[in-house]
Amino acid sequence: MVKLLLFECRKHFFKKSVVLAILLFSILNVVKIYSVYDQTSLLSKSTGSDWHDLYWEMYEDFGGTITKEKIEKLMSIYGPLDQQTADKTASTATDNPNTYTGNVYNDTLFFRWNFVNPMEYAYMYKSYANDVVMTAKENLTFFESLGNQYEYRKNAAIADRYAGRMISDFSYTEMYENLIHYDFSSFLVILICMYVLIYVFVSEKETEMDVLLLTTQAGGNRTVWAKLISSAIFVFVVCFWFWLLDFVAFATFFGSVEATFSPLYAIENFANSSIGIRLGAYAVLSNLIKTMGILVLSFVFLLISIFFKNALFPFIISLLATFGFNYIQELYIGSGRVLFKVLNPFVLVVNRELFRKTEFVNLFGYPVVSYTLALLFAVAWGAICILGIMLLIRKNTVTRRGGRERVTIKL
Repeated sequence: MVKLLLFECRKHFFKKSVVLAILLFSILNVVKIYSVYDQTSLLSKSTGSDWHDLYWEMYEDFGGTITKEKIEKLMSIYGPLDQQTADKTASTATDNPNTYTGNVYNDTLFFRWNFVNPMEYAYMYKSYANDVVMTAKENLTFFESLGNQYEYRKNAAIADRYAGRMISDFSYTEMYENLIHYDFSSFLVILICMYVLIYVFVSEKETEMDVLLLTTQAGGNRTVWAKLISSAIFVFVVCFWFWLLDFVAFATFFGSVEATFSPLYAIENFANSSIGIRLGAYAVLSNLIKTMGILVLSFVFLLISIFFKNALFPFIISLLATFGFNYIQELYIGSGRVLFKVLNPFVLVVNRELFRKTEFVNLFGYPVVSYTLALLFAVAWGAICILGIMLLIRKNTVTRRGGRERVTIKL
């Protein structure tokens, strides 16, 4: 079986065209990540101001554990600036020696956007989480009196997830915030997998080697499994390469991984996150789930390719199927129809929607958190595709052996 796997890998994946496509897409990915940094980071030069050095100088004073002294020191700087610019009558001179950036308005924006607002969010999050827990516990009493066991269990789960949440440290989160909202590399990986995997079964038909494949022992089952396993290995390798490239590129351009040990909800968009793990751990988890989603889509591509004898039509259909999955995923983002969201395997690829909010699905009266059900449905999708591939191969075996193309060669 190992020799068969190696043979399939060499035949389909160790090609110059595949390596070239991966290299070109890798370069494109890095260029895209730089453009994300250049256009979104408050510390990039394209913002029109030179805040980078000043930020890290101030970060020495305000980064790390949030204390009363740090807050007072920050407000002693920001308070007067806010008062001076409140009525918009302050000087607009850009060479004021008594300012940090040369301009009092830029000073105000610098401290507000980079320190005051994010530190206020971090400091107040504990109070917010406590309010969520208190409301959930009040709901426990209410729904218990109504005999509504589902809502009772759901609120109990919410209270348990939010209990004890707090953000004790102020950290630079721009890098992770952009990393976990970055989807471009996922689409590149899908295109590579689509381009390569379409040929796994089609190439046999184009060269009429499928006739020999169907006459091997056990109807070619070992060969088919070798193709499926080698395809999965290819998906894992390509995903690992691009996820690693993403992390290294973001860390390099943003120049920091300071927030690695900050909780996921340190990013304001994840204030209602269903999990409370560290940002570094979430980056790893998100990539694993992305890989699983792309693997499921890859099995869909393989299943589609079984029906055709050339690569053009299955590639077009697979591309349309991907766009369809993406459209459905976009359609239900932010909606209360959680079940329709988790049924779609594409939700694993853009999986922040599973973790950004705490959502449940009613499963026989029990609240099941959305990401759990999404993973179960993805496993079902994969199993159905593999089963479909095996059944179609077996059907072809029977057809070929019972028809005009019957071959008696036995390998």
